[in-house]
Order: sequence, then structure tokens, then C-alpha cells
Amino acid sequence: MEVAKGAWDTMPPMIAPAVDFARQAGVTLVVEAGNGTMVNSNYTACKLIDELGAKDTLKLLWDPANNCWCHELAYPDGYYMVRDGYLGHIHIKDVLVDTPRATLTVKKMGEGQLAPLFAPLANALRRDSYDGVISFESVYHAGNGNFEDGF
Repeated sequence: MEVAKGAWDTMPPMIAPAVDFARQAGVTLVVEAGNGTMVNSNYTACKLIDELGAKDTLKLLWDPANNCWCHELAYPDGYYMVRDGYLGHIHIKDVLVDTPRATLTVKKMGEGQLAPLFAPLANALRRDSYDGVISFESVYHAGNGNFEDGF
């Protein structure tokens, strides 16, 4: 996997000292898989965590909507990749992504491309006894610019 020649290889050594510090301090770090980053999918998040041997200290801040940008199906594919000890926090929002046109539109919950995935994902989280944080991401508004109204 090459983002740019050798780019990935430089990342784990840069992050390792923070992971070591967090481990010694007894805290957990999270990395969000996000658009336009080298950790852009659940796959790359797991790869980073595994390369650092940091499953005890470094977790994924998973935003299923961000999976859409890299064409990683959030559920079941993305979820099954991270459910066994990789999850640290979950962001929830709904989007409509058109990667070839470089557009991401935040949609009202249940009106984007994740709408059919929310119920099965919630059921899987309950079934697997996920007890971590799930937060709504305040990125939707109904056109009035008021993100609080979007909740």
C-alpha cells in the first residue's frame, strides 16, 4: 500500500512515541479514519494499529460516513473489520458521497446513503456488547446554517 512512495512507512515511527507515552500513562488514544488522510479507512486504521502493536492503547474513532468516501462499505464490511478490539469511539452522521465528482453532502439522518445501514449496525453493536461512546457529529443543518437545529 503506497499513498506516495514511502509515505506510509514514515507514519508509524512518528506515532510510536505518542503510543508509548499513552501506554505508560494508562490512557487510550484514538485515530479517526478521515477523508484526505493516510488513515482514510477502517483497513488503514487497523493496519496502523497492528503495525504499532498498539491494540491495547490506540483505537479507531470510527465514522461510518467517512467509509463512504473510500468506498469501504460501513456495514457489514467496515464494522466486522474493527469490532474485535479496534473501536474506541463512533461518530454518526449521514452523507451522500460522489467520489469521482469530489463531493460529500451531509444529509439529514436517514436520508443519505447510510440510512439502510444504521439499524443493522446498531443491532450488531448491541449484539457484540459495544459499550463505548457513540456521538452524533454536528455537521448537518437544514440550510439555515444553524448546526444546533440539525440535531
